[in-house]
Parts: sequence; structure tokens; C-alpha cells
Amino acid sequence: MNAIVRVEAQSRPLGRLLKPQSIAIIGASNRIPGIGGYCTANVKRAFSGPIYPVNPRESEIQGLKAYASIADLPRDIDLAIVVVPADGVAPVLEACAAQGVGGVVIITSGFAEVGGPGVGLQAQVAEILARTGLRAIGPNCIGFMNLTDGVMANFVLDPTDPLPGGGPVALVSQSGGLGGYMVRKALTAGLNLGWFVSTGNEVDASVSAILRELVEREDVRVLLGAFEALRDPELFIDTALRAQALDKPFIVLKAGRSEEAAIAAQAHTGSMVGSAEAFDAVCRQYGIFSVASLEEMLDLGVIFQGGRRAKGRRVGIITGSGGAGVILADACMLEGLKAPALPAADQAMLLELMPKPFMGSVANPVDVTAQALGTPGTFEAVLTKVPATDAVDMIAPVIIGNPLYPDMYIRSHSSTEKPVAFVSTLLPTTLLNVGVPAYTDPRRAAHALAAMADYSLATKRTQRPKMLPADPARTAAARAILAAPHGSDTLMEVDSKALLALYGAPVTREVMCRSADEAVAAATTIGGKVALKVMSYALPHKSDVGGVRLGLSGDDDVRAGYAGLLADVARHAPDAKIEGVLVQEMAPARLEILCGMTRDPVFGPIVAVGLGGVMVEILGQAALLPAPFEAADVKAALEGLLGGRLLSSSRGLQPSELDAIARLAVALGQAALELPEIAEIDVNPVRVANGVALAADALIVVSGAAQ
Repeated sequence: MNAIVRVEAQSRPLGRLLKPQSIAIIGASNRIPGIGGYCTANVKRAFSGPIYPVNPRESEIQGLKAYASIADLPRDIDLAIVVVPADGVAPVLEACAAQGVGGVVIITSGFAEVGGPGVGLQAQVAEILARTGLRAIGPNCIGFMNLTDGVMANFVLDPTDPLPGGGPVALVSQSGGLGGYMVRKALTAGLNLGWFVSTGNEVDASVSAILRELVEREDVRVLLGAFEALRDPELFIDTALRAQALDKPFIVLKAGRSEEAAIAAQAHTGSMVGSAEAFDAVCRQYGIFSVASLEEMLDLGVIFQGGRRAKGRRVGIITGSGGAGVILADACMLEGLKAPALPAADQAMLLELMPKPFMGSVANPVDVTAQALGTPGTFEAVLTKVPATDAVDMIAPVIIGNPLYPDMYIRSHSSTEKPVAFVSTLLPTTLLNVGVPAYTDPRRAAHALAAMADYSLATKRTQRPKMLPADPARTAAARAILAAPHGSDTLMEVDSKALLALYGAPVTREVMCRSADEAVAAATTIGGKVALKVMSYALPHKSDVGGVRLGLSGDDDVRAGYAGLLADVARHAPDAKIEGVLVQEMAPARLEILCGMTRDPVFGPIVAVGLGGVMVEILGQAALLPAPFEAADVKAALEGLLGGRLLSSSRGLQPSELDAIARLAVALGQAALELPEIAEIDVNPVRVANGVALAADALIVVSGAAQ
């Protein structure tokens, strides 16, 4: 489906499909096991509205009157579940559209995911949906469940399995098989799923479209998304903004992160896969948790589903084992949390509760020892008193073995509004079943609490970053530079920096010269030491051919440097056409920074900022920023680079230097947004010293893309 058709499709509402008042099952069956039978049984056991099985060979299906054809159904049914062979799906969709059906879930596989004739069948489906306005989930999916409204339009669970109790968490998965696995895993991990949607091949509704619909529902308070390829990135970002505005944590698991897996994902879904680094940068910018594993996704879902928030990063640890308390304290430190000693008054209060003589600790971790563990009343008092102190923001109690008094832990959880994460040596199903967060590993509990603190304390972004004000004259001047006839896809340094300067980038003072006399005059005007650089469209890497002279001072030095530079270039690159020599100020450098731009196939321009010069090869670390972004975003991103040392160390960036680097990064992002014909930008090095940061070299690669 092309981009225009997808945009038109996404503008149509999904409400009738996701919250139906009536359901038809096309391909319903009495046969269990069997997908048609499973889907019918699942719908029947949960849905209170009218159900219409369609099967021309049966008069009754699972106790319900069967209909021979779609034309025999009442008009304007909200949802049709399609379970027929792939070559029969297109006629079914035509009939559903003619009958006024609101939307369809196409369970059937055998479309683009198998290649060959399946590609053509999927194109047929896409054309029918676009032409008729019918909304669809699938094909090649396992359906969806909406427990709030009693809709089990799926074969995720066996009809004999207990019906889940529902809850505030919504999970949307592109993969049906993985999604089904995640549902079963979630139900044993204490995650209270109220929604599950499998989107399959996404011929119409994508993961982003479903999440955008669900984020507005009052019964959904936590969003989980799992996918291989992200379609509709703009809708994905819009969903994140709404989630931030509505205070709903948004957690995603992106498969296909490695180069090999990305190739496999593209072959599997027929959709472009963006780089993992760019995806993570988008998530950071818009407050989304990008997790590395299914376990991490479930862990964060469990801590967030209760709706609690933290006021700080201080954790109160309660344990009956000193060793377990130390391990948990270490885990908290590694996750950026604190376990501060409790104030003397709080310690005295806790000490009064303990049996005498007391051999434990009331500092933090609070180690009650086996003495207090053997007296439930004492331990419960500790579980209640520690959360009540103003010295901690979150609580992490340790359970050794099976919880002998589960009601005690449940009551202690209910006694506070602060986030609580129990750590248990065994899976505490009695706690998980009633929505009390519990983990079997200290690091997982600490990570969940850290995510809670990060989310609670972060400034919520509810609008997209602002671009620089539009300036047609600036854009026209930039295009004139790009359009200058030079027969190369790479601009010379002087032109690259001239273009970036139009957007506010701080660049070195320099003059383009075509004779030794002009070079001497330019050096005199600039003052101090200067650099000479050969300018040729054929020589983007000037130093490789001897085309750079550094630290020149005085007329004789400049003349000699000019002559030597041209002689070296003539010897190493005799066929290169020389446009001139750039005379440039020698900017001092305490640090060298790199700033560059490349285009991600999914999210568009991504600007990278990191250590430049030779350090970029050694460290390979950079902060990534999806355009558009603001100066504050650059500063926040750099705070997370190199453990924060780039900003906090004594030789790190000064405020004015940071401001200049932020202006440069914003300039690159703005230029990339306004000028899609720019494929890449490389500014390296940016020389930083004495409160100033200046772009000393720059390279722009042009793709030739039209506006």
C-alpha cells in the first residue's frame, strides 16, 4: 500500500472494530481444535452482544444459529472475524463492505509473508480496503482481545483456559506467535492485561495506529508495543506525545536490532527497518522506554500498572538476610538509585519495635534478622513504618522462600502510595495475582524501580520540538550553494560551512583565495596563526594529498605554505581541478567534538554529537538526536554521554561552549529538514576552547533528491 493510501486509511476510525456491539465470524466452525472453532468459542464465552457465525455447510455452530453467507447477515455489524483460505479473503471483504461491516480481523495467513502469489493477494486486500473504507487488522494475525468490553476475537488462548481478569495494560504485537507467547508469559508474571492486539502484516492498521487508538481509552494506563518493522513513525511519535500528556508509560520491544536480524525482518515483513540506534534516540527524545528483552518489558509493565509515582530516587530496603540486603543495595546503586541511611529518629523508632537483644540493623538496608521474621507482627510493623518515613521514595522488601504470610505483604503494599517492588527467592504468585509487584532477582527489581523514578521525575514532552522560524530567503541561499555546478555529490569545505552558517552554525573565520598575495592579505585580516587548505570538489579528504598546512604565521610563512601545498597536491593528485585555497583561522582546542547528520530510512534526519578527531574512532560514542529538536535536547543528550563526564568534569564543556555546540547541532537538523537533497553532513572537528566552539571542517554530501 502506498503512503497516500496508508494516510487515508489511518484517518478512518477504528472504534467499531475494537469495541464492537455485534460480531460475525466468517469461517466459524464446530471443530475444535481448529482456528475457526477456537475463534468462535472464544467470542462466545466472553461477548454479551449478538454473534453471527457464517458457514454455508452448517445450520448451527456451537449452539448459535449459522448463516450461509454474509449477504444473509443483518446490516451494519461492527466486527467480522475472517477465517477463510487466502484466495477467498478478497470476496469476503467485498461482501463485508457491501453489508456495512465496520471492520474486519483477517486471521488468515498466506499473503505477503509467504511471497509469490501471496503478494498479489495482499495487494487485492489493500485495494479493497482503500476503496471501500473498511478497516482491518491483519492479515496473518491471531486477532485481539478487549476484556473491558468482553471481546475475545482471537485464538490466543485455548477456550478451555481461564478467561483473564483484565486490567489497565495494553499489549500490541506485530507478530502473532510472539504475541501469544507474551500474553501467556504476562499472565504468569502478574501483568494485568486488559488488551492484546496482533497486527500481522499490517495491510491497514499498524502497531502505531492501534496504540494511538488505545492511548485515549480511560481503561488503558500502560502501553506495551512489540514489533519488527515500524510503520507509521509519525503516528508512533504522536502516540508517545499523547502518552506523555496523559501520564501513561509507553514501553516498546523492537526486534531486528542487529544488521543480520534487520535483513531478516525486512524479508519477513516487506517493510523498511531503521537502525536500532536511531530508534532508541527517538524513544529517548519522546519519553518511551525501549527495552532489550521480553522480561524487561513485563517487569516495567508490572511496576507501572498500579499507577504509582516516585518523588525521588531513594529506596528503603527491608530484609531478613543481611547478604540479600547488600546485594539489593548494590543493584540499586548500579541502577542509579540511592539507599541512604535513615535519620536517627527513624532508626530509634524502628529499634523500639525489634526483639531484644537485637543483632540486626535499622540503618538501610533495614535487616530485621530471623528474630523479627519469626514474629509476624514485628515484621509487619517494619513493613509499614519504613514506607512512612520521609527519607525514602520507594520500597524494596526482600522475601526469603515462600511468603508464609502473604496477606501481611499485601497489606503493607496497600498501606503506602509509594512504589513498592518485592524481591522474592521464589515466584510469589499470591502477590502477583493481586497486582503487587514482585521479582525473583534483585537487579530486576532495582531496574524496575529505576524506570519508575526516571519516568516519575522526567519532564513530560507533550508537543514536538519547535523548528527554527521559516526563512524562504535562507532556504533559497542554501539551495543556490547546493545547485552550483561542480559535477560532484560532495560540497567543498568552504561551501559546506557557508551553508551551515546560514542556519546559525558557529564556523571559523576564513577567506577563499586564488593567489599567494590574496592568501597573505587574508591571513593579515584574520590575524594570528592560520591554516591553508586546498579546495577541490575532487578532494574531499584534503590531508591525504598534502593539501593542508597548519599553524602558519607571517607573510613569508603563508607564501611558502601556499606554494608547498599546491606543489604537493599537483604531485599526489595531478588531475584534480583546484578551485582555490582556503585561509582559515587556527582555532585553539582543549576538546574536539564531532557533529554530523545522516538520514534514517524510518525517522529521517538524525544528528550525532560526540567526541571528534581521532577519539571518534577510539570511543565510538555519540548522542543521537532525531530532527527536529531544540538546544535543550542537545544538552540533555550530552549529559548521558561518557557517564556525564563531558559536561561535569573539570576539563569538560563550559556553558558557553555547550551553547555553541547546541546551536551547531540544531543548525544541522534544521538544514536537513529544509533541504531533503542533503544526504549527509560531517562536521569534524569542532574545536572547543576558551568558551568558544567553532566548526573547523565540514563536508556535505548531496543526494540529488528533489524538494
